[in-house]
Amino acid sequence: SWWDLELPTEEEMQNGIKNLEKVNYKVDYIISHCCPTSIQTLLNPSYKKDILTDYLQEVSEKCEFKKWYFGHYHDYRQVNSQFTLLYENIVPLEFNSIFK
Repeated sequence: SWWDLELPTEEEMQNGIKNLEKVNYKVDYIISHCCPTSIQTLLNPSYKKDILTDYLQEVSEKCEFKKWYFGHYHDYRQVNSQFTLLYENIVPLEFNSIFK
């Protein structure tokens, strides 16, 4: 479950897009609370999409990234080679950019 106040504002989402545009949509890591709609559906088809998961879906389609970590779903699961659901786990991050 979640509350409406957890959702980012339109201004916050646009700020995220502006920052991604500054780096040509190329980042090493994305760390978010929720995940894109398509990944959420893989976790559980009964989960409902919302403005945030749809926004993250758009980000995932435009962005080049090495790994995406998220934790909202309170589990640990390696969804695929890029998406990892983390909860109460710590993973080391490499800081050598893949986009040199």
